Amino acid sequence: MFNVIICGVVKNADKNLQNNLDLAIEIGKKCDKYKIVIYENNSTDRTKSILSSYSTKPQFEIIMEDISPEEIKKNSKIWAYTAVTGSDHSCRMEQISNARNKLITEIQTEKYAEYNYVVMIDLDGKFFAIDGIINSLYLIQENPLRIIYGNSLNYYDYYALRSPHYEYNLFGPELIGEHFWANMYNSRLQIKPNSPDLVTVYSAFNGIGVYDKKAFIGTNYDALVNPIVKDGYKKIIALHPSAYERLNTILKNPCPKFPGGEQDDDFYWKNNSGYNKPVICEHVAFNFALFNELT
Repeated sequence: MFNVIICGVVKNADKNLQNNLDLAIEIGKKCDKYKIVIYENNSTDRTKSILSSYSTKPQFEIIMEDISPEEIKKNSKIWAYTAVTGSDHSCRMEQISNARNKLITEIQTEKYAEYNYVVMIDLDGKFFAIDGIINSLYLIQENPLRIIYGNSLNYYDYYALRSPHYEYNLFGPELIGEHFWANMYNSRLQIKPNSPDLVTVYSAFNGIGVYDKKAFIGTNYDALVNPIVKDGYKKIIALHPSAYERLNTILKNPCPKFPGGEQDDDFYWKNNSGYNKPVICEHVAFNFALFNELT
């Protein structure tokens, strides 16, 4: 039985939002039971009004907030690396991570106790395949330890990807700094569209994730390199010692573009991506928590 929570975070996405909400309803209709849970904050386009038009529908739970700039700055752990970039703003990854964690808090409440699967979608995307999502639910039903992420015609979400198939996708900018961005597209993750085969990775997203709901118990998103991330990378270098040795000089030295960071025995965790801390894609932190449980 597929009792599914379809959820997503959104901000300033009015261009594709209504179409994607209608697609989410179509996904739900193919399940035994469904609920669509959306979190939004601080939109300045038509996003709030579009969401409001769906908020009275019984299958929707929509949470909307406006958070003041002062509150965001007060509660931010990460900020722009102003001395290098000249910018003065909060960290996008941290704000998205906070939003996704609000979704996790919501779907853990008692009113969702009878739901057993979660589909996380990016509501600003142009398209997602309903049949692919339903097929993924069947694959997870066979093996609840799986998480299945989207492919689309081309995998594009390299910031969330940590793949054993190419060393520059094995380590993120929190470890190899600008080398990550420079080499990101040199070797693309190849998955044939409509292929029944699954490709094993340590982390991914690509706009869609399909999960057993138990994956969210005790697991959170994070935009900072935390002990869970560090443990995950230690396990990865044990599995890929040759890649670690080839990139050792980069991995163990600071980023010349964004000085500072944190050094330990295995890595130099680099300030990166224009921020004053070693930041990481929130999906990587989430996926590594689950990866650690399995290894």
